[in-house]
Amino acid sequence: MEQIFGDRLRMIRKRRGMTQSTLAQALGVTVQTVVRYEGLRLEELRPGRLEAIAAALEVSPQELSGAGGDPAEDEIQVLTRGLRNMDPAQRENLIQLMMPFILQYQKKEAVDHG
Repeated sequence: MEQIFGDRLRMIRKRRGMTQSTLAQALGVTVQTVVRYEGLRLEELRPGRLEAIAAALEVSPQELSGAGGDPAEDEIQVLTRGLRNMDPAQRENLIQLMMPFILQYQKKEAVDHG
């Protein structure tokens, strides 16, 4: 599946706890520009912008572009897109099935890091 740059940008931005507004401010662009970036494929991005965006997010250009990235992150994106496109009732059923595993993992993480 083709990796969409904008999806990866959005995921990393959120993981960093940044809003579109704070990223726009860090880049010296408008929020509308960040919204546009989040809808682009990598090849549609102007030269030099990848490096600037990566620096603002404090990640490598490779991580932001998905080159040699974490395969688990790509799998999560595929699942997220699938959930968005599912029938709401099916999505709810799947989420209910997943929640016990997620809660178990969170408890384990709390014990391991607490």
